[in-house]
This record gives sequence, C-alpha cells and structure tokens, in this order.
Amino acid sequence: MNKTYEFYSLGKGGKTIITIKDGALTISRPGLMSKLSHGFSGEKTILIKNISAVQLKKVGFSRGYLQFIMAGAIEKKSGITKGDIDENIVYFDAGGNKDKINNEAEEIKNYIENYNPNDNSSSNSKYDDLAKLKKLLDNEIITKEEFDKEKEKILNS
Repeated sequence: MNKTYEFYSLGKGGKTIITIKDGALTISRPGLMSKLSHGFSGEKTILIKNISAVQLKKVGFSRGYLQFIMAGAIEKKSGITKGDIDENIVYFDAGGNKDKINNEAEEIKNYIENYNPNDNSSSNSKYDDLAKLKKLLDNEIITKEEFDKEKEKILNS
C-alpha cells in the first residue's frame, strides 16, 4: 500500500497526515495549530510490523481518534481528551463528511491489523530483494554489472 490520509481536528491537534508506504506508517503534523498542540517534534515513522494494536473511536457526537500501540511502549491514556499530547494518537473531526473520515480511519486500522510483511506484493519486499541480490554478488554468482542493472530495476519498481 502507498497511500496518504489527511485528518483534521478543530480541538487540539489541527491537521495530521498519515502516510502508509514501504511497510511503514508516518505521522506528520504540519501547520501552526499542530505545532502548538504537539510541539515541533517533526514526523514520526513507525514500522507497521512493530504496531501491536490499533484503537479506533469513530467520529460521531464527539471527535474520533486512532491510537497506534507498540509493544514495550508506555501507553498514554486515550479517550477524547486524555491523549492530546500523545504522539501516537491522531484525533479527527467529521468536517462535514463523517462517513468518509470513519471509512478512512477504518481502512488504516484494517490494513495494519492484516499487514503481512512477507507478502510479496508489498513494496517492503524490494529491500529483501536487494539483500538477496547483494548476496549473489558477494558469492560471485552475478557480476557487478548484472547487480547494478537488477538493483536499478528493483529500486524503480
């Protein structure tokens, strides 16, 4: 999967962008409102295989949220107000289209819960392919020219 989602919260949070690409989930919070609520911490990237659980509260009468939980991490309190400064919680309001927002949040949750790092259709497998290719070069099964040619194909796929 290679997809970007945008969530907005009029309360604390502002705009949050979630990008899923190459077996990783990146949370970025551009804009002044986001900086005021979360500080100038920059982007956070989490390997999807390291996410042990996803908690989803769909937007309804109150705002919704996605919380990404990792094994061994200290989990902050979630809920509609208790996790405002937790960098692993993304809050969102309906913004006029409750169904669209809830469907996107559900899509993220389902993707993470069903993620298979060994799935060959995953773009994450290109790094495995590069490692195998390097092993062939190191064992002198292929030439440096063949390695470079195949490496270029893998990186551009």
